[in-house]
Amino acid sequence: MAKKTILILLVPFLIGWHWFEPAARKNQKGIQAYQEGKFAAALQDFLSAKGVKPNAPELKNNTAAALYELKKYKEAVDEFSRLDPGRLRLGKADFYYNLGNSYFRLGQFPQALENYKKSLLQDPDDIDGKKNFELTLKKIREQKQPQDPDQKQQPQDQKEQQQEQKYTAMMQFLNQNEKQQLEKKKRKIAAAKNEKDW
Repeated sequence: MAKKTILILLVPFLIGWHWFEPAARKNQKGIQAYQEGKFAAALQDFLSAKGVKPNAPELKNNTAAALYELKKYKEAVDEFSRLDPGRLRLGKADFYYNLGNSYFRLGQFPQALENYKKSLLQDPDDIDGKKNFELTLKKIREQKQPQDPDQKQQPQDQKEQQQEQKYTAMMQFLNQNEKQQLEKKKRKIAAAKNEKDW
């Protein structure tokens, strides 16, 4: 699985808090602990801040990020699921990516795939999202294959085949879009031609 850091909201001032508010101070303390790799302490600070501002989506996101780092994936999924990505000042693509990672770690590959898909629809150029989408699709295919090599593979349902074709088509579109983006970048970087002096 591609490793991309779970994003936490680092600046409490973006959400209209003042430095003297208890929730803002606890959130900032939690962010510092998170950045130092002290995820248990960060979780404690985020939960303490949530006690003061229980409906703050940024605190729910930070709490979910700390839970994820502590390998408490089910709790992280529960916390991420309580969030409305529209109210969060984190990009929707990052939100769905984080939720997809949590589902992937739980082994719930269809849910992970769906969230990676939502992430890629928001940001088609996200390479980590594409890698995780492909890896998750591969895991789903592996699960569908029979365990006994002598056993014949059962024919897939028509719905499963359509789902498979849909995901394959999406990956082809995303890969084509990536190629087009690279071509645009190449055109922008191309050296200017020297003009003749007359």
